[in-house]
Amino acid sequence: MSKEKDKKIYIIDYDLTFINIFSIVILGITILITFGLYTLKGLNMEDVFLTISPLEITICIILMFGWLVLHEIIHGLFYLINGAHKEYITYGAALEKGIFYCKCGEFVDKKNIMMSVIAPFTIIGVITYIIGFIINSPLLLILSIINICGASGDLTVFAFFVKRNKDIRFKELEDSTKFCLETTEDLTNQKFIGLKVTKVVEDPKEIEETKRPLITVTKPSKVILIIFLIIVILNIILDLVSKSREFLE
Repeated sequence: MSKEKDKKIYIIDYDLTFINIFSIVILGITILITFGLYTLKGLNMEDVFLTISPLEITICIILMFGWLVLHEIIHGLFYLINGAHKEYITYGAALEKGIFYCKCGEFVDKKNIMMSVIAPFTIIGVITYIIGFIINSPLLLILSIINICGASGDLTVFAFFVKRNKDIRFKELEDSTKFCLETTEDLTNQKFIGLKVTKVVEDPKEIEETKRPLITVTKPSKVILIIFLIIVILNIILDLVSKSREFLE
């Protein structure tokens, strides 16, 4: 029997409880590392971060959303660089689930997915964290830490693929909590950290490659974004009014 015939397709679910706990653990570790680095540098981390003004906090929140969007754009760029076709790449937001996403609707190889999942963590997580520490930028450090914590799912997938066969292929599904794999490796009844094999696909038509819109935003996400923008604008106005009163006094 040929290797192609030996291949099976599996549906994999993220263990969201593990992913969320992992994210909190990463947050704790990055805070401890930051505290340690500032101590070695002879600085008080509290003094540095407490100097951030309310307006800067508002700007940080706005940039945080931009940073998360950039995270997904980097995923997409690395999908494309490593051979995916742009008509199968889609970006979107499902803020009611707490996520922005980039999905690849066609099968990609092991090298592609590993580079795609680790790129945002490395580029706008680790590298920007180091830059933020060197130039003593609390804002850049905060954004980098947020990105590092938000990459808990990416790190889980990366660790999973490290031990997989070279012939494995990956594809994302409409449901953001699932993806599918095609491989000669028998994954049935195996247990993986942060991931669960939930189904062996008998009919490949169930997961046919589909072309999707470039950008998709759910209706609840649009409402959440509008509310967020209103809150941000009000905060900026209140901060400017407060500063005007201080100036006049």
